[in-house]
Amino acid sequence: MDAASLRKKAMDALARREHSFFELTKKLQDKHPEAEESQIQFVLERLRSQNLQSDARFVESFIRYRKSKGFGFYHIKNDLLGRGVGRDLIDDMLNIRDDDWIELATSLVNRRGALLGAFSFGSSEYHKLARLLKSRGFPSAVSSKILKAYIFEHGEKG
Repeated sequence: MDAASLRKKAMDALARREHSFFELTKKLQDKHPEAEESQIQFVLERLRSQNLQSDARFVESFIRYRKSKGFGFYHIKNDLLGRGVGRDLIDDMLNIRDDDWIELATSLVNRRGALLGAFSFGSSEYHKLARLLKSRGFPSAVSSKILKAYIFEHGEKG
């Protein structure tokens, strides 16, 4: 496969959504195993130099999207690492001290807590929400703070 065809395939993928350099490399390698790795790297480096592919833009877009789906810091960080994004870039753009985590966790607890009703600290409902927050990647300090606030605001059963 020639460089022009690889470039077109990469541009088609980028037209649909932002991709990390690693994702785009893997996608081209998987779809075009006959293409030489050096050729794929050349094409993608060229796209990067022309600012048509940007890991920073990808990270920004990915963080915004995953936050909108209710995912927390650790989940997003691990997803980005799995997509081949460098730790330095992630650390620059994803902050554990961001107030968004509290807002996102509060929203999630309010939605799910409404289905559970009032509950007390240590109850099965409490642990269910704590597991949910952990699985979504929220820091434990945020989870504890939000759950305590929810119990205080909605009263305890029992």
